Amino acid sequence: MTASPVQRRTQAQRREGTIGALLEATVACLTERGYAATSTAAVCAEAGVSQGALFRHFPTRQALLVATAEHVATRNVAAFRLTTEGAAVDTVDEVADVLAHLRAAVLSPTNQTWRELLVAARADADLRAALLPARELLQAQMLDVAADLWGERLSADDLPAVLSLVVNMLDGLAFSALDPDPAAAPGRTVERALRLLAELIVHRYPEESP
Repeated sequence: MTASPVQRRTQAQRREGTIGALLEATVACLTERGYAATSTAAVCAEAGVSQGALFRHFPTRQALLVATAEHVATRNVAAFRLTTEGAAVDTVDEVADVLAHLRAAVLSPTNQTWRELLVAARADADLRAALLPARELLQAQMLDVAADLWGERLSADDLPAVLSLVVNMLDGLAFSALDPDPAAAPGRTVERALRLLAELIVHRYPEESP
């Protein structure tokens, strides 16, 4: 028997692989080291890629960070959508379960990249402006998921407000909690808060919105 020839990757596949490695390396650096220590040299060392290769795909450190934010947002929303796909949202327990999945997504290690970048953007007007499209993309993606889940229950005016309420609460927890362990005391408080929100959604909007 003759060995099957090894198929060489195309240039597009190699490019995609390099970009993917750089984005994942940036996620790891932001999560483990923080914004200030996430240099292009650190990212390249993590990814096993030369700085020349990095700058061929991302002309600046800021461009790499913004691309990483978009990458994490799209991946996390897709994971949340997959987790809640086909989920029932008719009872308080069912809605609370969906909100618990959202809590897990917000507190996930990869979502730490967003927190690092948002804190840095407060003192960096250029980064803040560069991140705006990624933030708008994330908001649009989350609204799409929320509409799929609750579009027949919440009104068009209230849907963004309810989403903002729960996401901002969870973001606030993530910023303030040193230990995101759901079993920790603050976690139990949030669990109760999410259940109260689930009760609001179910009981305030018991029928299909006009």
